[in-house]
Amino acid sequence: MAVLVQLLDGNVLNKFNITEAGLSIGRSINNNIYLDDLSVSQKHAKIEQKQLTDGAYVCFIHDLESTNHTFVNNQKVTTHLLSDQDVIVIGTQNFKFIDEENEKLAQTKAFKKSWIPGMYYLED
Repeated sequence: MAVLVQLLDGNVLNKFNITEAGLSIGRSINNNIYLDDLSVSQKHAKIEQKQLTDGAYVCFIHDLESTNHTFVNNQKVTTHLLSDQDVIVIGTQNFKFIDEENEKLAQTKAFKKSWIPGMYYLED
């Protein structure tokens, strides 16, 4: 499952599950994600989920001809295939796309104690 998390100063503010119906984002209260921000268009962007022939899912973000555009990883986009950890900027709002199917999330790294007292590191 893919999720979109809204960030504020690097902290998670909200979490939105991306379903087959997708997510609409904008300043209108009719959107799935309502942003009370004058730099965001009424209907700013849409995230769409599609199933591939092999059963896997992919997500796309579409800018809906917004005034201030949609940015993914600091690049202005009209349509963009989202990848795990992509940073999305809509107006002054920051989001991160997280693909929970990504194997990296399943691999928790173990702490290892170093020979230096009180020092630990993550094992690769």
